[in-house]
Amino acid sequence: ADLLEAEVCAARSSGHCNTMGTASTMGTMVEALGLTLPGASAIPAVDSRKKVMAQLSGRRIVEMVREDLRLSDILTRQAFENAIVTNAAVGGSTNLIIHLLAIAGRIGVELVLEDFDRIGAQIPLLVNLMPSGKY
Repeated sequence: ADLLEAEVCAARSSGHCNTMGTASTMGTMVEALGLTLPGASAIPAVDSRKKVMAQLSGRRIVEMVREDLRLSDILTRQAFENAIVTNAAVGGSTNLIIHLLAIAGRIGVELVLEDFDRIGAQIPLLVNLMPSGKY
């Protein structure tokens, strides 16, 4: 019974790996950067709550336009550091590095490989899952 329950929990939904691979990591990253509503990245692809989250997200985008809130206001150095901290804590995919460097470069935030080492070394691993972790 325990093994069956573990297998069912491991195969979370369509659209992602059963490890902390690229899809899960990137979902976590966009939430840590502040680019999604809180909790959006935790909703499985085939879950009916996705539609509700999409509607809420659309409303928020309209509000952001009215507030003149721009991507450059959200994607600050602090936001990138938060994404690095989050990834280190959950043992996310190393693919995050190339994506964060590319996004930071595009938006004009200075971010270098050494930042990942410096910040990541200070963070305890909370979720010891593959591909970065043991399980």
